[in-house]
Amino acid sequence: MNEPLDENTDTANAEAQAPQTERTRPPRKLKFNLIVAGLLVLIIAVSVAAVVLFRQAETDGTVAAESGPVAEGPLKTYATGALAKLETHAAPRPIEDISFLDGEGKTVKLSDFKGRVVVLNVWATWCAPCKVEMPTLANLQKGYDPQKVLVLPLSIDKAEDKAAVEKELKLSGGLPVYMDSEIQPMSKWGIVGMPTTIILDKNGQEVARLGGEAKWDAPEVKALLDAL
Repeated sequence: MNEPLDENTDTANAEAQAPQTERTRPPRKLKFNLIVAGLLVLIIAVSVAAVVLFRQAETDGTVAAESGPVAEGPLKTYATGALAKLETHAAPRPIEDISFLDGEGKTVKLSDFKGRVVVLNVWATWCAPCKVEMPTLANLQKGYDPQKVLVLPLSIDKAEDKAAVEKELKLSGGLPVYMDSEIQPMSKWGIVGMPTTIILDKNGQEVARLGGEAKWDAPEVKALLDAL
């Protein structure tokens, strides 16, 4: 018959096993480092995915614009025909002033153009719909004195792509070059897709905007601008 182990033997065995248990338990610092590393990997993965999606939008030539424009206020009657997607406001809205470069590399501000109606078109050379509508914007400008109604095509292309911007504008009818490589319109003006065109009154306030391509030399556009 086996003899039962006495209390001293149990204690000795427990003490002998204790160091082994401690050695197999991961230190707290190691656990913390593993958690931090996992979070960093997740953040990097999300960032890479965002860049890939944006570059894919560049490749496709457009970024999906916000749908469901609302026409209200005194200008809502002009949201028809070529301007069917026009979003008009119940009252003029202030727009944040930003600085950008003209064709000569000089810094100008949006507020510099107060005193005239401005058709502010945000575009890029990699945006296919932008390039399609650009000739109609050039035709629109030909019907007005730039000191009274100005078509302002603001490119968000990279600074090193200035030659491509100049070439596209020249081919489309000779509109002036304006560039904002910092892509401020997206954050400052709430633009979510291109092309987007914002109509400013003579006080430099936004009265309407249109997300997507449009035929800007259509009669209804002239009627809208003449009402301002």
